[in-house]
Amino acid sequence: MTAVVVPECDTGPDAVLDRAVAVRWYEGWIRAWNENRPELCRELLTEDFVLDSPTTRHTGWQVQGPAAAEGYIAYVLGAYPDLQWEVTAPPLFADDRARAAFHWRGTGHFTGRLDPPGIAGTGRPFAFAGLEVFDFRGGRACYLNATYDLLGLMKQIGVHGRRNTGGSR
Repeated sequence: MTAVVVPECDTGPDAVLDRAVAVRWYEGWIRAWNENRPELCRELLTEDFVLDSPTTRHTGWQVQGPAAAEGYIAYVLGAYPDLQWEVTAPPLFADDRARAAFHWRGTGHFTGRLDPPGIAGTGRPFAFAGLEVFDFRGGRACYLNATYDLLGLMKQIGVHGRRNTGGSR
């Protein structure tokens, strides 16, 4: 497992994130996912952006930079084409750095393909919840630490315990 290198975000009293701007920023992030348009994320992220999630931690996939984030979103949407996110609670903000956290719920069906490892969709529905904590620099996200129940999701879609049938990332 490779350690995640976290880019520096804006810190200090002058770095407090404008809350309305952060909410609009997150609406843009969700839009890229819900409209199945991963390319929309590029304008939201710094060049050294790092995405750290249960999926990346489990697979060792290093997602760094806007192009890699776009590829990650496309991978997820390739497996779950009807995936929809909704915000489920008011955002949380740090007072000493440009950081915002958003609670969400994701729903959809596994009708695509997880490739790699090469697992065809089961058609099964899923619903799961999580938290995304973003650090910002210069009005763009430079780091995302996401938490969600990856094992619970894999059980819902019927792939927990299956053997890999394809390559690896």
